[in-house]
Amino acid sequence: MSAANEPAKPWLALAVDRGFAGRLRRAALLGGAPAWALACLLVWQQPWLIYPKLLCITLCSLGWLGTAAWLHARAEHQRRLLGHVIEAMASGDYNQRLRLQGGSAEPDALATQLNALVDSLHQQRLQSLAAERLAENVLQTLDVAVFAFDAQERLQLANPSALGLLRRAREHALGRSAAELGLDELLRADPEALREQVFPGAAGLWRLRQHRYEVEGQARRLLFVSDLKQVLRSEELQAWQRLLRVLSHEVNNSLAPIASLSDTLRRRLDALSPGAHLPPDDWRAEQAEALGLIEERARHLADFVRRHAQLARPLEPRMQRFDLLALLRRLPALLPQAQLTLEFDGISPDAALDFYGDPGLMEQLFINLLKNGIEAGGAPLLLRLKLRLQAEPLQISLLDRGCGLANPANLFVPYYTTKAQGSGIGLVLARQIAECHQGSLQLLPRSDGPGCQALLRFARPQG
Repeated sequence: MSAANEPAKPWLALAVDRGFAGRLRRAALLGGAPAWALACLLVWQQPWLIYPKLLCITLCSLGWLGTAAWLHARAEHQRRLLGHVIEAMASGDYNQRLRLQGGSAEPDALATQLNALVDSLHQQRLQSLAAERLAENVLQTLDVAVFAFDAQERLQLANPSALGLLRRAREHALGRSAAELGLDELLRADPEALREQVFPGAAGLWRLRQHRYEVEGQARRLLFVSDLKQVLRSEELQAWQRLLRVLSHEVNNSLAPIASLSDTLRRRLDALSPGAHLPPDDWRAEQAEALGLIEERARHLADFVRRHAQLARPLEPRMQRFDLLALLRRLPALLPQAQLTLEFDGISPDAALDFYGDPGLMEQLFINLLKNGIEAGGAPLLLRLKLRLQAEPLQISLLDRGCGLANPANLFVPYYTTKAQGSGIGLVLARQIAECHQGSLQLLPRSDGPGCQALLRFARPQG
């Protein structure tokens, strides 16, 4: 547009001259040339003096050249107006319009069609912006983590849930490769299978979904990561809580009269006078033994209800910063029968490791795992702490020398146990404690010999 206003450059003038305006000017000159020549011939044949003849020929020439110049200027003006509108449309500005001629009886068809096109594009632009805002608002509020990668597997888009998993700010995540973010395995994983994964910001059971699309002919991929463990564990916990409330109510209703009656009968037997007619001693001993058994079972049942009712109470950790290594160093003294050996990989045994959590619950977690290893006959035990980089997950392994995993499918089913003295709730509580600290617990067979490995992984070392 501005180039047409610089006639000092010959190549620009040539380009303008070769345009529609230049062709119109040449057409006007060629079309008016016969009329100008005829007019000059008629004027020259008149019996006038030479000066009037030259004056008439000059006026005819000026009229001819002026008409061609006016047509050229008019066409150039219309071209510039049209260029302004098209340039504004290309830049996304739809406020430019072509004005209709004031003296025209009918509207200009080209101007009307172009203005209608501008209005249509403006409406489509508004609808597109509204759809983009709606999609962005939905994406921002989704609990599902959404990652968008380009053809080179570089992150182009991530919603707040995805950034929370990565524990990165948007400017530190966008543009990085999937390998740098630790997501390359997820892009190649089976999208139909559930996956245990520890992210820097969370750990759990995840469902993966992928969707391919194209932008300007380049393949892109969307990765959806849904947290299933929280939903499944919540539903499972609520079901067991309802069952435990019913069992506790019914059992307690029976325990109170059983314990009271057994105690009353025993006191009455003890209160019999020596001179009264008494049953044989063997009968009395049998009755006392039976009553003692009733009382013992009643107390055992009461203790059973008390211990198992803690599954019905949600964990309420009191989060604080504490030294996790100091807690681990106390474990051998807490359970000497475990013959526990501590092994540190990537960190000094005398160092301090800040961890954000509930120290009481974390201690209970390790005690439950140690007792599970002892009951499996796996002493001596080995507790291995693995910490290589600050950005990597904290990994703690407890290795025993027991018989291994008898039924892996039922490991975390409440009340299920293969041990003679087991209660079936230790592993369930241990997993709940790990998950409320953004961690995961897995029981795996040992690869270096007989026994089992309890593998704890937390999102990242706290502090």
